[in-house]
Amino acid sequence: MLLTKQKCPECGDSNFFHNRERGEIVCRSCSVVLDDAVVDFGRDSASFDEDSNPTGGRTGAPFDPRVANNLITTVGTREDIARLPRHQQLLMRRIRKKNNWTSASIEQNLGNALTHLGLISNSLGLPIRVEKEAASLYRMAAERNFTIARAMENVIAAAIYLSCRLDGSPKTLKEIANIAKVDKKILGKTYKLMARRLNIQIKPMSPKDFTARFASQLGLDAKTESRALEIIDMALESDLTSGKSPISVAATTLYLSALMHKQRKTQKLVAETADITEATLRARAQELIKELKLKIRIKDN
Repeated sequence: MLLTKQKCPECGDSNFFHNRERGEIVCRSCSVVLDDAVVDFGRDSASFDEDSNPTGGRTGAPFDPRVANNLITTVGTREDIARLPRHQQLLMRRIRKKNNWTSASIEQNLGNALTHLGLISNSLGLPIRVEKEAASLYRMAAERNFTIARAMENVIAAAIYLSCRLDGSPKTLKEIANIAKVDKKILGKTYKLMARRLNIQIKPMSPKDFTARFASQLGLDAKTESRALEIIDMALESDLTSGKSPISVAATTLYLSALMHKQRKTQKLVAETADITEATLRARAQELIKELKLKIRIKDN
């Protein structure tokens, strides 16, 4: 609407006011609203940076590392280009060809890999934050050529395992290897090489990392879990966990704590929950009872 050529239908004045917040054109003389759907073509000012300060720039959708072509721009379709004049068609085709060259190889790899990564994450019941971290790690590995001459499944499984470790919600190598259908030993080597290539520092796993999870699966109460954590602290102070699987130590302390609180759980159930053998469970239990002088007796079966 051209403000200089229009007149107010009520008072005949040409003195108008443009309310940009409401998108209205108002007569200054009689306050009649002449138009209430005016589009503001100026710069946006509703975007914010990391410090919550307005930047005044236009923003798109947030970056999602799980989407392969998140930041890729498609240079027209063949139908769109066919409608252009001849000289513009040649120009657009050259631009489109170069765009495809720069993104084809890595994007094809990411497209297949991130889809597979999502399926494995869903099967493991991982939170979205862990899945995104795993996708970011895979992207970094691909950009640094870590995926060359390595099976895609092994690199994906390694990224997921590292992401779980960094998030503090570890999954065992065996769990991830079974879901991803890769060899456990190869997965162990791959995640260590990936961590080294990406300069990721990983803290050693503690039996405490698995206590809450196993306690929930076994249906143990908070007192039993708390007592198991106390036994773990005693074992750590006595250096009884050195060289032993944190998974077996966590399962054993929960088993002993359950016996103390008269919440009987069979050795078979505890061993199956932690995916260890009953023999390992009994051996760890006997050692802790002897070294920590716990007043508990366990059966051999």
